[in-house]
This record gives sequence, C-alpha cells and structure tokens, in this order.
Amino acid sequence: MDNEILEENIKITTDHLLELVKKNCWNIITNRYQYILTDVNSLEYSNLHKLRIIKQKINSKKTPQNLNSVVETLAEFNDDLYDVVLYIFKAKNTKTIIEIEYLKKSDLDPEYYQKIKDNSPMFHAKIIMPPHQNQLVKFDANWQNNNVLNSVKKILSQFK
Repeated sequence: MDNEILEENIKITTDHLLELVKKNCWNIITNRYQYILTDVNSLEYSNLHKLRIIKQKINSKKTPQNLNSVVETLAEFNDDLYDVVLYIFKAKNTKTIIEIEYLKKSDLDPEYYQKIKDNSPMFHAKIIMPPHQNQLVKFDANWQNNNVLNSVKKILSQFK
C-alpha cells in the first residue's frame, strides 16, 4: 500500500469515527484534527481497565501531529501494518486529537503471521463508552480525561 492509499484510509476512518461521535456523544467536534500514534505492543497491561489508564498517561505526554507526519511515520512499516484503530483522544473547541492505535503483523504469532502476511491492513473507528453508561444517552467524548468527575459518577451509579 502506498502513502496516498494509507492517507486516504485514515481520512475515511476519521470520517467514520466522527459519525460515531456525532451519534453517541454530545460534544461538538471541530474539523481541525491532529493525531497521536500508539503501538499496541509497546503497552504492558493485565486487563483492559489498566490498559485505558496506561494509555491515558502515555498519550497525554505525546505531541499531536498533523496527518502528513502520521502518514510518514506509518509509511516506515506500511507493509507490516495489520490493524489500525482510530479513537477520539481529546475533543476540544480548537482541535480534535485522534489516537491511531496500530498493530504490526510482525508482532503476531509466527504461525498466524504466515497466514496474514500478504493481507492489507484493516482500519476501524471505535469509541469507548464510559462504564455504567446507558446506551440510549449521549455521553462526553472526553470522559476518559475527566478522572475526578468520572470517579464521582461511578460512585453515584452504585447507589442507583
């Protein structure tokens, strides 16, 4: 896959992500995007809750980049990309920071790698719902960044 196709896939997946956010979140998302990259295999965790906390700490220290910079970085191992997932990291009035989480084919089990080595990468858009969230009610896309507020909501939800 060449850089133009990679860039187009990221743009299309970004559009899908924004559709998910508009449907499920009450935030107004600006079309001024910046991206941060996360290599899934660089993270050590024992469960998904801990993974979310670890990613939040690491990602908050990263410098967001424009699309061209992200494509250049991903192009270095373009043929090795297996899975690319886009999430909203932070939605602000001035910009939207999107996390691009990726998994490389070479990081997979060698036997499985032989089966998928010639496959094109998969692109997904996902949003992470807060725990105890009613699926019929829109939520804050920044809920993972509001730790104190979310702790209070979690405690209150236990009394319902």
